Amino acid sequence: MNRKQRRAQGQEQRKAGRTAPAAPDPILLHDAAIQAYRAGRLAQAADLIGQAIQASAAVPEFHYNLAIVLKAAGRLKDAAASYERAIALKPDHVNAHNNLGNVWKALGQTDKARASFAQALTYNPDNIDTHYSLGLLCGELGERDAAARHLRRCLADPQDSRGAGILLAHLGMGVAPERTPEAQVLSLYDVRSRFWDQETSYFGPRLVADGLRRHAPHGGADILDIGCGTGLVGAGVRDLAGRLDGVDISPAMLEKAETKTLYDGLFQADLMSFMAGRADSYDAVLAAATLIHFGDLQALFQAAALCLRPAGLFVFTLFPHDAGAKTDYAVAASTRLAQSGCFRHSTAYVQRLAAETGFSVAELEETVHEHDQAGSPVTGLLAVLRKN
Repeated sequence: MNRKQRRAQGQEQRKAGRTAPAAPDPILLHDAAIQAYRAGRLAQAADLIGQAIQASAAVPEFHYNLAIVLKAAGRLKDAAASYERAIALKPDHVNAHNNLGNVWKALGQTDKARASFAQALTYNPDNIDTHYSLGLLCGELGERDAAARHLRRCLADPQDSRGAGILLAHLGMGVAPERTPEAQVLSLYDVRSRFWDQETSYFGPRLVADGLRRHAPHGGADILDIGCGTGLVGAGVRDLAGRLDGVDISPAMLEKAETKTLYDGLFQADLMSFMAGRADSYDAVLAAATLIHFGDLQALFQAAALCLRPAGLFVFTLFPHDAGAKTDYAVAASTRLAQSGCFRHSTAYVQRLAAETGFSVAELEETVHEHDQAGSPVTGLLAVLRKN
């Protein structure tokens, strides 16, 4: 059938109302899947990418991104299979080899994980993500020297967006920085913003809100929520607030918070600079799992004292340092928390800083801050300080 005949046939079908529906566009389906994933709609994202693959199965990135979605949904074996399909289509897909190694590690298949990481380095010996993955694997296996060797390769990134410096300190192979690298914080919470509101094993916001309610039960307070994230603390204290402001460094988290219309003002800024520029502006400063990203807390305490009015409250959570520790703070003892750029602090350090910066301690108690991936309780420290 020539072109003229096909055109004529099409015209006849349209007249008869029998025009076949247009084939789905795999690129559009894939783009829609990415948007669904970013919004935390994992089932929809998987379904859309599956449709894109049905329409065009030979695109390695479709299988690669499907694996990312499946891993986020906890479907690790399915994720491994999708990574393998991506690699079959593109054998030098470094990120697929690296991510497949991380899936094998999560499934407890260490040998397969090492093999995948080795393949990634075969194609790109300088790939920082793979050196980071191997650093974690070797550290978990007790191979400290090998872990340190790989993690030090990650310091080629001047921003240390993976937090290699903190992990080296966790291994006892380096000095702890004073705070989590900003690039790491932005990367962490860009990912977490997609699922933060569905988290049921994290109790920091409730602890902080309840702490404020115990010590300032009456409404009308001007409240600043530092590290406000998606607004979990704000939802717990809105009824106590005359004015409620939130500040966070993560634009992804703030975007989620803005949709809830809880806050009178939302600001993307460095916490200490923001507080230092608003002297005597608030009756309470709240921080759920925010100070955990700082080792040295002195400047934060000073900034909080500056922006609080007399008798104002500073309510926050930390992870506790071991009793009798020789240091004021250290990288978190848990490998998982260390990977998340967390520090732990001694109660004696909090008490001393409070006295030095013009606070009295109203409450300082250990409590369950969250549950880990195995469902075991993770101890936290709730502090309520009052400005003198």
